[in-house]
Amino acid sequence: YAYSDFDRRHVLQATYVVELPIGRGKALGRDIPKALNFIIGGWQLAGTLNWASGRPFTVYSGLNTFSNVNQSFANCNSCPRDLGKLIERNGTNYWFSEEAQALFSQPLPGELGNSGRNYFIGPRQFQTNASLSKKFRFTETFNFDLRVDSLNLTNNASFGLPTATFNSSVFGRIRESVTSFARRIQISGKLSF
Repeated sequence: YAYSDFDRRHVLQATYVVELPIGRGKALGRDIPKALNFIIGGWQLAGTLNWASGRPFTVYSGLNTFSNVNQSFANCNSCPRDLGKLIERNGTNYWFSEEAQALFSQPLPGELGNSGRNYFIGPRQFQTNASLSKKFRFTETFNFDLRVDSLNLTNNASFGLPTATFNSSVFGRIRESVTSFARRIQISGKLSF
């Protein structure tokens, strides 16, 4: 009996589309000239948001103390499920502090380990994307769409699960396990005629 691999307790996913209140007949710039309205009016903001709590993961001992087939779980006495947090140590990201790592121990021969499958919770994830766009109409059949897209707008790093084998020299490290990408901004245009 254990938590599922995909058990995320809290997830907020949202999409939005908002026409900015700028231009003729809007809250800002209600009486501006037509030429200025052509440039600053009619802009639209759209985007997505994904904010999720961490996934469960298992800390293994790295030993086969119970059977020759499966690794045993590590022992961790009185450890809470949310034991880890993102910390930097010697220029490398870790999920478990040195104090937290000291709570783990190897099970004895014949023991399975007391931490259990998927007992610990990994890093949370946060990412937001945004797009700003406008359609410039020159005639009924001739127009130009301008768009600025930003992926990972806030440039947050989302991390995967840490190295979860207790007898590993890199136990708790998540340096290579970044699941997000750096902010990307793209400007594009489309001419329709």
